[in-house]
Parts: sequence; C-alpha cells; structure tokens
Amino acid sequence: MRSLFSARWSTGHGLLALLAIMGSSLVCPAGEPDRKIYWNVEDIRPGMKGTGQTVMVGTKLEEFGAEVLGVMRGVSPGRDMILCRLTGLNLEHAGIIQGMSGSPIYINGKLLGAVAFAWEFGKDPIAGVTPFEQMVQYVRSNDRRIAAEAKDGELHAAQAAPSALIDGLATDATFDASPTPVSGGALGGMRPIATPIAATGFSPRALAFLGDRFRPLGMAPMAGGAAPERVIREEGDKPLVPGSPLSIAMVTGDFDLSGIGTVTHVEGNRVYGFGHPMFSLGACEFPMMTGYIHTVYPRASVSMKMGSPLKVVGVLDTDVSTGVAGHLGGVPDMIPLSVRVKSGRYSEPQVYHVQIVREPNLLATLVMTVLTNAIDTEGNLPEELTAKIKATIKLKGHDPIELSDTLSGPRFTGQMGAANLFSPIASIVNILVRNPMAPIRLESIDCDVDITPGRKVATIESIRLNSDRLEPGQTLKGTVTIKPFKGERETVAIELPLPADIEEGSYEATICDMSNSLRRRLRNEPSLMEPRDLNAILRAIHFQIEPQRTALYLHVPLQDRGLSVAGQALPNLPGSARAVFNTSRQSQDPPVRTDLIQAANTSYVVEGTQALKFTVVKDKGISLK
Repeated sequence: MRSLFSARWSTGHGLLALLAIMGSSLVCPAGEPDRKIYWNVEDIRPGMKGTGQTVMVGTKLEEFGAEVLGVMRGVSPGRDMILCRLTGLNLEHAGIIQGMSGSPIYINGKLLGAVAFAWEFGKDPIAGVTPFEQMVQYVRSNDRRIAAEAKDGELHAAQAAPSALIDGLATDATFDASPTPVSGGALGGMRPIATPIAATGFSPRALAFLGDRFRPLGMAPMAGGAAPERVIREEGDKPLVPGSPLSIAMVTGDFDLSGIGTVTHVEGNRVYGFGHPMFSLGACEFPMMTGYIHTVYPRASVSMKMGSPLKVVGVLDTDVSTGVAGHLGGVPDMIPLSVRVKSGRYSEPQVYHVQIVREPNLLATLVMTVLTNAIDTEGNLPEELTAKIKATIKLKGHDPIELSDTLSGPRFTGQMGAANLFSPIASIVNILVRNPMAPIRLESIDCDVDITPGRKVATIESIRLNSDRLEPGQTLKGTVTIKPFKGERETVAIELPLPADIEEGSYEATICDMSNSLRRRLRNEPSLMEPRDLNAILRAIHFQIEPQRTALYLHVPLQDRGLSVAGQALPNLPGSARAVFNTSRQSQDPPVRTDLIQAANTSYVVEGTQALKFTVVKDKGISLK
C-alpha cells in the first residue's frame, strides 16, 4: 500500500544550531561531563596525535592510533568535523569499519570526539570525528526540548492532513511508509558510517524488504544470529564503557533486530555513542543493550563488524544529529506482537512472540517485516495460495480493531506476495500511530494466518435480473454468474428489497467486488475522508475493514439527497436546503449519495464488476414479489 504520509518528527535543527553556538559560554549543567575532560574545537590543531579505543572481537577493548589532519568548521549548521588518520588494528587494510561509530579518540588524556564519518572505497583510513563538545550540546538541547514539551503537554507524532490518513487503505496497492532518509554526508562522498543491523531469525525476503527502507537511512541490515548462552552469561553483564559495543534494539523476542555501534562516553548513568544520528528522531525510546563482536568482515567498500546484542541495560532516549544517548537502568516501553502461522492442512501451527519499539516512524515497517518473516519461516510458500488472515489491534480506551480477510490471486505470490498479504495491517498501524488528532496507545497486536495451496479466486462474468421493471417496495432479484480460476462457472442468487418510497425512474444495478464496493461507499460518504477527531478516524478504519473479499455486493444508487459540508455529512436534505447550499460559497461541497446495498457470500475471493439498468414505475400491472 502506498505511503499514507511521510511527515517526520521535527528535530529542531535551527534551535540546536543556536544552542551549539551559545554552548561554550554556558556553565556545565549538573550530571553532564566536566568540560575539563574533553577538548574545545578551537584548541585542535593539525598534527596532534592521540589514541582511540574500540572492540574488534568479543568485548575486549583495543587501541588504535589517531592523527589530526584538520578541522572543518560549519560542515552543517552548528556542526564541525575533525579529520583524523587512523592507524593500527589492521585499519590500513580494513579501512574505517561499520560498527566503529562512536569509538572515542583521546589526545593527552582528554576526549576529542567520536569516529563517525568515512568515505566508501577510501584508500586510507581517514575518518570524520564528531567533537564530543557538540555531542554534549545537542543532547542537552534535546533534553531541554523534551522537558519543555512534557510540561506543555504538547502532542508529538508524525502528522499529516486527515484526508491523507484514510486514502489508500481500501486499495490493493502495497504498503510503503518508509521513514525520511537521514541527511547525507558532509564532504564529497563522506557519509555517516552505516550502522550494521544484526537481524536474528529473519529470512532473506524480510531482510530485502527491510533493506529497501533502511539503507537510505544509513543502515546496513544483514543476517546475523544470537550470541551463545555461554557468551551472554559471561559477557552480558559487563558494564558499558567507552569503546565497548553499543546495541540498540528495534525488535526483541523470537526475532531480533539490533543496530551495532560503539560507546563514546559514560557519565554516571548517561551513555553517549555513535557520533552521528541513528534515525534523527530527537526524543525516542529504544532498548539499550550490551553487545558482542564476533569478527570484522573486510570489504572493498566499507568493512563491518558482525555482532550480536547481549542484555538490555537501559533506555536510549535521544537520537540527534551528533549522536545518540541513553540512561542506564529502566525498561523500555514496547508493543507486544504475536503471530500464529499455519501453512498447509496437516502442518502444525507455529507461534512467534516479539516486542517492537513504539517509534511512530518505524513501527509500521517493523510490523510488516515481522509478519512477512513469520510466514517465511515455514519455507517456500505454494505457487498458488489462499490466505485467511485475522488480526486484532488492542487500543487503550477504545474498542479493538479486528480485521478478518481472505486473500488469493497473483498479487499474493512471488517476491512481493508476503508484503501484500499484510499491507492492510501495516497501514492501519501507520494510521493509528501517526494520526494528528490525539495520542493513542496500542496495547498489543495479534495476528493469525492460515495458508492453503490453490487460488480460490472467481471473476464476475455477468448479471441477469428477473425483471427490469419493478414497483416501489418490490424486491429486485437477480442471478450472478462467476467463473472460478480453473473451475466451472457457478451462479449466485442475490436479492435487494426496494424502499416503498423510492422515486420512479431509471436505475442501475451494479454487482461488484469488495474493492469497488468500498470505493463507491467512500465516494458516497466523503466526510469519512475528512476525519475531524480521533473517533472519526477509528470509524473510518472500521468502515473500511468490515467488507469481505469473498462477498458479492449489489449496489443501486439513489438520487442525491444530501451534501458534505466542512467534513460533516448532511443526508436527506430537502430540495430547498440543497438549493441554498448550491447557491452559496460552499457550492463546491461534494454531494452525499446513498446506495441500496446487499451482499451475497461466496466461497471465493471475488473480482470484477458488472451492471444492468432497470426501471421503477408505479402500477406497472404485474407483481413480481
């Protein structure tokens, strides 16, 4: 399904830049690193030499050399960069390594900053170093903003025009709500060092889906694995120290998705790392974990550390342009998701449980990735399949959203088949967490998927009415012919009582599938596309998930008798009232139409549409009731 909206949280770059400039004159707030332990950028000179530390294997800290090549001021608003040539640890061969982001560099015992930028295919291990001075300033600014916004009770969510929320949910387009990419590198190809994303238990298809969305953000998803229990017992409780692996989790449980970087500094219970943003989210809430490095994989472009997360030790709460920061202790608030998968009549169902971060910009993509991965664990899907999906999204203070659907056909096979299966669920999650009306808390997401071989699809071929002339109050009766995929034609009877007060005239009876029926209903009730509060958004969601793909829908449109004015439906207006609106400034307000609708269930996923005309007359001389 196409992206419902692409707005992001504001990171407040202008405010941060101003505070960065003012920072040198501010007294160090309580709980922040003492200014005496880190360098002022003004005092850095080419030729200065120092050492850095990072982990290349396991959790053992190792030293590398660093020589300052120069300082580049204002590479982005309020930000400077220190260029350093690194030596040792085989960096002359491997180059700057993905996963080194945040590795601290010291000169004369004082902290210079964090290794954060590199050139792909660079011949020398030259790194861009983010001054620690500016890491502290930007984290401080974000902390103040969070405190001010919490005091004001301001709502923070990615927002969009209400009409954009609902548009697309009724269609069969593939979901795509990729977060906005992080800004690119500072100097002709120099970019933030990509963050390796260790994916444990994820299939190649799920990784490909994730990679399409995360690589533009500076992420490098790769197949990984959990650390052995022995390693977790022996290494998991080691404290985070400068240079040690820093894992930031997005998904935990039966599947795991964690970014790997490096700790720059620890001050009390405050941890600084990376030297560049992870997603540029500002305030956030991710599990902060210890990590273990298995090896360094050398590559021609940029080598990478292959690591695994170990144990949650705190919460990452800040993601700004100069790095990430978190607090030791505490437990992150995450969304539980469970998925039950049954593939084939005789297979045993498999159940998976995960926890997913509540970040609005990432949640829908992560939900889609987990659901897609869950069905891939059962091996190759049948070439032709029919899937029955049931999903329940529990909300705090509101009725749960319950979706039940049957899907089949060519869209649900092949490389994108799994993603298409779960597009409606991901889109609903996206609508909820990014709605601009009011905060809403998702308590849990539960999904049940039953996959059977074979394409259970039928095309609407024709419709035949018992009579094309009826009186008001009589019943419109017809027979629909459907053609199943690789099957014999079948007929389905359908009936629709006409109102006793229906006006005389010519009418059209349309037999259609769920998608066409839903589009007609949305055209008839345009106010649904302009929700004015959270309850209206929830009504619009329920409205769109109630119809079934396995049903035939008979529509008979009646004459226009209402208008939608400023998002409010005014049905059944008398002619005089409609005339007033039509001659006023609001003459562009869309009409509210009414369809008589009747559904007839089938055992197939129905596709197509057909229509026939009939006439309503009084005293036509015969009775066909």
